[in-house]
Amino acid sequence: MRKFFPVVLIAGVLSGIAATAIGATTSVPKGIRSEQARGAEAIMDLLEQKDRGLQRREATLEAREADLRAAEAEVQLRLDELKTVRGEIQDMLAQLDDQQQARVTTLVKMMESMRDKQAAAILNEAEDLVALEVLMRMNVSKAGKALAKMTPARAAFFAEKMGAPPLSPEAP
Repeated sequence: MRKFFPVVLIAGVLSGIAATAIGATTSVPKGIRSEQARGAEAIMDLLEQKDRGLQRREATLEAREADLRAAEAEVQLRLDELKTVRGEIQDMLAQLDDQQQARVTTLVKMMESMRDKQAAAILNEAEDLVALEVLMRMNVSKAGKALAKMTPARAAFFAEKMGAPPLSPEAP
């Protein structure tokens, strides 16, 4: 009987598990059943705690996503505002450039209407960029006569600038 005891015990446990699975009642001692119930309750409690933790994490992630979407919308709004301001500034700069071109054109006409010696004296004292711009826009013969009346060093400076290729966007 001793050899068959483990086999009988295993067979009894298996038949009890099978009977429980199909809904039959088994004759399990009351102390063991309450212990199993407590173990099952403990496992259920752990699963519920994990579920609540996952729900909290999900809610936190959803809140962060909402915050990120709001921040992205705000950044996009500011970017659109900056683009608008940039366009306005470009328009203003173009307007200023047009006004400057008009003033230079007027100055060129004035210099062309002066005598060579008078124009040379004024251009000798003017800022380099302004004088160079005026000389480059003047009638070629009038500009040549004005250069001839300037000091040799100043005339050579302007001749060099007018003959050189533009190296930068600021160069006339």
